[in-house]
Amino acid sequence: MKTIILVSLFFLQFQTSDLVGKWSFSKFEPSKNLDNESKAIASNAFSKFSFEFRNDATYDMNKSRKKESGTWKTEAGFIVTTNSDGFTDKIKFIQKHKDTLRLEIEAGDFIVFNRAQ
Repeated sequence: MKTIILVSLFFLQFQTSDLVGKWSFSKFEPSKNLDNESKAIASNAFSKFSFEFRNDATYDMNKSRKKESGTWKTEAGFIVTTNSDGFTDKIKFIQKHKDTLRLEIEAGDFIVFNRAQ
């Protein structure tokens, strides 16, 4: 039992530290059969999104014309952010490769981010 807990804690810590860095929007993957115009509108809405997760558990995020800062952590498959106003948001963390992060924003709708250089 201790081994399972330690492996789980190591995996969680690995995920957390591996998320550290700057990320920028790559593409929008909708679950619905959206027409090209609707896909373009949604992609454009997310196109200005970028964020940076730091080792000290703080983050900065740019959402279109709005900037946000606060703290972050991982929790059971989610990235949990709490901004400087105290608002908490939970984002489902689906897939992480070395330079690609896939987040589920609604059931079956994903935003893909690439590590910024």
